[in-house]
Amino acid sequence: MRIIDRIVVSCVLAVCVTAGAAHAEPSTDPPGPAGELYLPEVQSDTVAVIDTATNTVQRRIPTGPATRPGVLTATPDGRKIYTDNFGFTPPSVTIIDRPSNTTKSVPIESPPLGIFTSNDGREVYLPEIGFVIEVLDVATDTIVRRFRFPDLAAGRIPDVPAGAIQGPDGLLYVGFMGSGIIEAIDPISGVVARPPLILGGIGTFWYSFSKDGSKLYANSDNSISVIDLREWRVAKLIHTGWDGDYHLSNPGAFVSTLTPDGGKLYVTVFGGKDVLVVDTAKDEVIGRIPTSGAATAVVFSEDGSRGYITDMGPSSNAYPGPILDPVLFGNLVTAGIGLTPGQVLQFDPHTDRLVGEPIPVRVGPGVPLWFPPLPTK
Repeated sequence: MRIIDRIVVSCVLAVCVTAGAAHAEPSTDPPGPAGELYLPEVQSDTVAVIDTATNTVQRRIPTGPATRPGVLTATPDGRKIYTDNFGFTPPSVTIIDRPSNTTKSVPIESPPLGIFTSNDGREVYLPEIGFVIEVLDVATDTIVRRFRFPDLAAGRIPDVPAGAIQGPDGLLYVGFMGSGIIEAIDPISGVVARPPLILGGIGTFWYSFSKDGSKLYANSDNSISVIDLREWRVAKLIHTGWDGDYHLSNPGAFVSTLTPDGGKLYVTVFGGKDVLVVDTAKDEVIGRIPTSGAATAVVFSEDGSRGYITDMGPSSNAYPGPILDPVLFGNLVTAGIGLTPGQVLQFDPHTDRLVGEPIPVRVGPGVPLWFPPLPTK
């Protein structure tokens, strides 16, 4: 589950905006599917476990003082969960064992900007602010290799790696914070396999591959770049503003998620509200799902019947546009000044209509994961 400018340590006091919270129509909506939503709560150093059949928080798992857990990834069987901890004292990854409900901590070089599991589930990639990607072996939970930036001998440029996601071709696609470029490296040797590609924005820390593997959607400060993977070029820019055009004030594209069938891409924004809904056949914004504040992520149940949006709440509206976007992020992962509790919104992915009631959570909901129930013995 990534920008030097997004981790600016800010002591700016957030003005609490009293706009009405997004809410769903209560009612006759069916209950959600049986399962668990694991949600990092950045400011309380916890991971909340939500029963998605009853939409209640069942328990909270502490990750340690000042760890600031923000993003989750997991093994393919869903038995081990890894948290990207933004805290500096000391930098770490927390590992949650679901069957035993126990945790352990693994030290790393510097705070990670994201955390991503390899395609085969055997490794976890950690792009860090210390100009390095660390690779963690899932079997031993130890760091087994590092790719440093710069490494001119390997062709790697000097910049902070903010995203490290393995593509369908097996290459590791690395997005960079300051330059706003993306390149692909061999995940074993680290040698550059696809040269740096300029995206037209900065803060390239999250991206999604189309279902057929032909396109990559890369998020940056105020647009989504659609990359043709065969030709290795930016084929289109999708802007985040209300009118679909480029404006300097457009909010930053934050995290994107494909529906299980690959037909739609949901993009959260920082420095604004709502979730963008993109038609992946046309690569156009076809709708918006209302939120009360900045949303951090969208995830789906395994069967695709229910979507979940993590909404920071109206206090995050005090940081509009791409200029204050990094200030909001810095405040979120440090002091949390002026930020108020968030919520999880539910929606029907077929209609993109909010359903059920919001689930209240603590300050700073991060990037969660949904899991089916563990098998009973």
